[in-house]
Amino acid sequence: MIKRYDFTGTPKEIGLQHGVALKQEIHSLYERLLKRYTNFSKTSNERSITGVASYYIDSTQKYAPALIEEIEGIAEGSGLAFKKVFFMNCYDEMAYFNETKDQVNGCTLFLTTGRATTDQRTYLGQGWDMDEFFDPIIISINAGESNHGSGVIMLTHPGVVGGAGINEHGLALVWSTVKAVDEDTGLPVPLMIRETLGGKNLNDAVHVLLNTPRASGFNFIIGNQYGGFNIEATGKKEKIHYITALYAHANHYENELLSQYAIRPPVRSSNTYIRSGRMRQLLENDFGLIDLDVCKRALCDHANYPFSICRHTEEGESTSMTQSGLIFVPEEKMMYASEGPPCRSGFDQFPLKAGT
Repeated sequence: MIKRYDFTGTPKEIGLQHGVALKQEIHSLYERLLKRYTNFSKTSNERSITGVASYYIDSTQKYAPALIEEIEGIAEGSGLAFKKVFFMNCYDEMAYFNETKDQVNGCTLFLTTGRATTDQRTYLGQGWDMDEFFDPIIISINAGESNHGSGVIMLTHPGVVGGAGINEHGLALVWSTVKAVDEDTGLPVPLMIRETLGGKNLNDAVHVLLNTPRASGFNFIIGNQYGGFNIEATGKKEKIHYITALYAHANHYENELLSQYAIRPPVRSSNTYIRSGRMRQLLENDFGLIDLDVCKRALCDHANYPFSICRHTEEGESTSMTQSGLIFVPEEKMMYASEGPPCRSGFDQFPLKAGT
């Protein structure tokens, strides 16, 4: 079972607890990230790589000051400099500094709701596909009466303040990387996720996403017990649509207008189109009968292996693998997560509050 950590208090206190509890893991991930990104360019070094933080700190201080306090707490608790911890929270944005602009072999998302499911419930899920050196953890936060008063449980990484999760109001979010050429100086994606999960309903989520500057592109699917929506975003443009039954997405822009802003690497990935299509096919095959078990099976799918929804590394084609399969049930305020590829370990249940 993936390790779970529960933190409570003010943003600074939460950060301190995080930093102390995961000190060794934070330092280890920092060194691995640094090695990864300094290999992108012959001119890269620690100073230039961590200097990327200067692009985003001012915007974060303006639009999400509580998260600055939390990162300061992580830095103090772990003994790693603030700018280095902030750099860790920019790991997705750092991919933009890759000189080859390689397309990621990333996550596959879905939401199903309404007449597509047996019980009219909403289910959101994703394969959390990352490089092997990322250690996934589950963090539960109870921020009390602070600026981020919504309790939240997320899958993330040591030192990183945001990831796919669900909050105490039943607002859930899953995420995939989509690269665009119009990156800006707004919030890095993990911080944008935390801001979005601070809301009480879908309207709050849309408000954050429309009114907070974004550092880069992404795709979010956000839902609650009543339904959900998908947002494709570049640094400066977005397309939002409401999901009435089911939807799936991977790592490319499906909107024609936004696809004009997609980064075109020398060798473009093809499996993103296959994975998103396959996920829709699986859900459509069980339309009207979708329940938790159907969602679990979809995330274990190996069609088009090894470039499948459930990804492994033994084939040697990539260092990327499905670190976890995730399913959120807003009505239950529940996370289901696997340790590694879900076909191997199955799903464990993680309630918002430990022991419930």
